[in-house]
Amino acid sequence: MKKLTAALALLLTFGAQAIEPIYVGGEQYSYTMDDFTPVYANGQVVGYDAAIPVGVDMYDDFIGDYPELIFDVSGDAVGTTDGSPMLMEMSVVCSGIDIGYDADVVINRRGRLLPARFSIYNRKKTNGECKELKLRVNKTGSSATNPAATIDVLNVNLIVFLNLNF
Repeated sequence: MKKLTAALALLLTFGAQAIEPIYVGGEQYSYTMDDFTPVYANGQVVGYDAAIPVGVDMYDDFIGDYPELIFDVSGDAVGTTDGSPMLMEMSVVCSGIDIGYDADVVINRRGRLLPARFSIYNRKKTNGECKELKLRVNKTGSSATNPAATIDVLNVNLIVFLNLNF
């Protein structure tokens, strides 16, 4: 067993960089642009995706049911524009279950870019189905087709915890 564990650890060390799984329990996880994969449309980057494994969404014998999960996702994005506002959106889905959506605008105000800020807070009972959390940040509206509008910096903080009010 020790050899198998050592071999698996060695294999994972030399494998591709993967996002670590999040565990339901209240710990904050932070992600940057490096953790996201670009999404292309018509040869242009229109957004970024991240797929994050979720652990410990399971039946609880103590409460006799699956617990309600609380999702708290916040983030910001900064980009370059041609002077026009850049419309952006963030969506969160867990194994096909819609968790939430928020939208904001990157604005160039007096030569200073003000970031788009996102905040999604939702409570869902997923019945053990939440195995992969998908985060997506997109340019929307006219910004999606504007080649001068680019997302340069992306930061997301994520906490998933159990609702213990039973």
